[in-house]
Amino acid sequence: MALTSGQTSVGTVAVQIDGAGHNPSFLHIHNDDNTKSVFLGGSNVGTANGLNLQKLDSIDINLFPGNSIYAISTSNNHTISWLRQTI
Repeated sequence: MALTSGQTSVGTVAVQIDGAGHNPSFLHIHNDDNTKSVFLGGSNVGTANGLNLQKLDSIDINLFPGNSIYAISTSNNHTISWLRQTI
């Protein structure tokens, strides 16, 4: 099993969090911002249709090969941290 981690700067345009893996993986995402939510989803995610990850909250997601998660915010310079465990 391999572990990778990092931080992603999120703004008002959807960004891919950690690329699409070639193996099943477990992705932990933390909203580092202490004032605003970040929204998660597919490549077409928006603030109106994304999963709301509130300030300083975390989520765990199991990903199948080829799947990826995108994030968007209502403001720029919004940081999220992630940790991926590849199976």
